[in-house]
Amino acid sequence: MRARAFGLVGALVLAAAGSQPAGSQVIRDLVVTGGVAGEGYSGNLSAVTIPVIDSIDNAAAAVGQFSARLDMDLLPDRDRSLLDVTVDAGLRQFAATGFKIRDYAPREWVGSVNANYSRGLQGWGSLLVTGGFRGRAVEDRPPMPLFLQPGYNQWTGGALLRYLATGGVSFDVGLSGEIENYQGVELLPQLNLLDHRGVAGRAGVNWATRSHWALRLFGQFERSTYPQQGSFDPADPFRRDETLKIGGSLTYSGGTLLVDAGVEGTRNRSNSRRPEYDALVLRVNITYPLPWSIIADGVVVATGKSYLHETEFVRLVPGEEADNASQAYLTLSRPVAPNLDAALQFGWTRAETDVGDQYYERYGVTALFRYRPNGG
Repeated sequence: MRARAFGLVGALVLAAAGSQPAGSQVIRDLVVTGGVAGEGYSGNLSAVTIPVIDSIDNAAAAVGQFSARLDMDLLPDRDRSLLDVTVDAGLRQFAATGFKIRDYAPREWVGSVNANYSRGLQGWGSLLVTGGFRGRAVEDRPPMPLFLQPGYNQWTGGALLRYLATGGVSFDVGLSGEIENYQGVELLPQLNLLDHRGVAGRAGVNWATRSHWALRLFGQFERSTYPQQGSFDPADPFRRDETLKIGGSLTYSGGTLLVDAGVEGTRNRSNSRRPEYDALVLRVNITYPLPWSIIADGVVVATGKSYLHETEFVRLVPGEEADNASQAYLTLSRPVAPNLDAALQFGWTRAETDVGDQYYERYGVTALFRYRPNGG
């Protein structure tokens, strides 16, 4: 599988990077993470891409995971980098129980490469050009309610122009695009329905004060095409979506407290009746130090979604559920040795499944260790 091959290549790159001296100008950060988790899942729901013969009400899984991330500064310019590259590679192995026919052992392989090139425009502002690739593969994908997004390959690119005004105000405008191909296999050809192409334009205004407050308002319009999905309109046979997003965020960073809160509204319209909806997302992230060198990081995301049309048949395929997930996470982390941090994370997710307006829940506890061989 492509994602697995990419992960192996990424591991070799990371191993080579680890041999660089601590003062290297190229290696900005190298993080190796390993951990174990216990997770529970609930929701006996049908799915369009996997056999439902073994779908159950509740399942559990023990999960082992390993990942590595390498951040590199290329083309350094005094105190900053003109070109920074991030390489990620990871693996998660599940041991699932609770199913009636057999116990599944799904395995996820992920890998990504992202590059950002920035350039100052003679005091007028700055230009940021981005490009990236992400690959994912899943083996032994289980029935519901243990939902795992299927494998895919994704290419992204874009440019962002920022204008620096006076009084702590800046304006930005950007254009981005993506190509996403899912890995349909012989027994699950429906995964090809997820393939899509998208182009998005966005604009925003940012305002920062000397009292540690920052405000951002933004708007984005995206046009997506799904060449494998029909629209049920003979004159316009393939699905096309137009998505408008408007939102804002407010950030406070004073002393030891960091608070980031945001709201985002989404209006999705399509030439296919099935995926037309309105959604609202509220997000709060709080980071605060506790005694004994513990850092607490809490994240709450609340999402509401309303479909314009009621249908009696499946309206979604896996991957579209990501824009309608409510989540709550609490992470407690602290250093335990030189270059080594430990973290304990408690998490809950309620997300939409393959069937529109139907949901599953995931909850669990994860223990992680993060090692920075170069001191980070």
